[in-house]
Amino acid sequence: MTIIDIQGPDDRCNLDKFFAVAAEVYKNDPVWVPESKAAFQQRYAMSKLKGNISIYPVIALEDQLPAARAVAILPNGTVDKLGRPQGWIGFFEALPNNPHAALGVIKRCEEILAGAGARSVLAPKVDNQLAGLLVNGFHLPQTVLTNHNPPYYLGLLERQGYRKQYKTCTFYFTRDTVVQRQVKPDGFSTREFNRNNWPGELLIFNQLQNMIFAGRNGYIPRTLADDQEMLRDYLPYLDHELIIIAQTPAGDPVGLLICLPDLNQALKGREINRARIISIGVIPGLQGQGIGAAMGAHLADNLLRKGYQTAEAAWIMEHNMPPQKLAGWFNAQPGREFVLLDKNL
Repeated sequence: MTIIDIQGPDDRCNLDKFFAVAAEVYKNDPVWVPESKAAFQQRYAMSKLKGNISIYPVIALEDQLPAARAVAILPNGTVDKLGRPQGWIGFFEALPNNPHAALGVIKRCEEILAGAGARSVLAPKVDNQLAGLLVNGFHLPQTVLTNHNPPYYLGLLERQGYRKQYKTCTFYFTRDTVVQRQVKPDGFSTREFNRNNWPGELLIFNQLQNMIFAGRNGYIPRTLADDQEMLRDYLPYLDHELIIIAQTPAGDPVGLLICLPDLNQALKGREINRARIISIGVIPGLQGQGIGAAMGAHLADNLLRKGYQTAEAAWIMEHNMPPQKLAGWFNAQPGREFVLLDKNL
């Protein structure tokens, strides 16, 4: 077995082998949606710029054929629960019946992270969205900005010393079973994303995201430039009626619900009739006042009116009961489950 560090975005030969691993793993899996090679290469190229998250792709070859891959990721300033520098491992894929190749790429990523000063590693994680190893619901659709993997990956990571740090769950809404609600919290209203005020909405989006999720385990604060780049990429597909903002009578934003059409359906040549709820939250101090429920009711009305058949809400931490209760209030059913694992280096 040979372990290879990919040398850069222009190392096309080894990048082709990197992508070939996933293609082989999922060749008979109808759920899997192929990753965008262009998006990965852009992410890789951006990682070479000063100040960005650094990534280091690794592949394992068995008899000169791609057998496993992973990426060591060094996010800026990320620490674990003990305050120690933490790295991530993402984009992990490995062929069945070849655990040595899988363990080889994981070990090499750990060496890279430890050499850069990381004291622990979280896996699998790429960013605030692409995180978690699927452990239940393998038959359910892989929605936009979510992972999909075979069941045997958990055992491979546990063999290398990884232990479950926490679990996240999703909830599934269907057109036939969702319960419509009318929610009008005192002193607050909801509205949709305004495409005609792009700079102002971008600023609100960025500020609310960081206010709502600051301090949550594993969350990386986003700069205005980060969100500008992300929203610009999704703007052609973004449905402004699926992004809901809660505000005071004075127009001060206090809550944000982000929902995207499931672009993975389009990648498979299908009509988009499914959505993914990326996140929902209210700024600190205003939780428990019905603001989240009002945003959810607004979104449900829009999804039904626009003909969507299903929606998946993710990610919800297993101990975070308010959004789970909110999903149940709309008659959502439990969906896929994911775990994040960690290990000391």
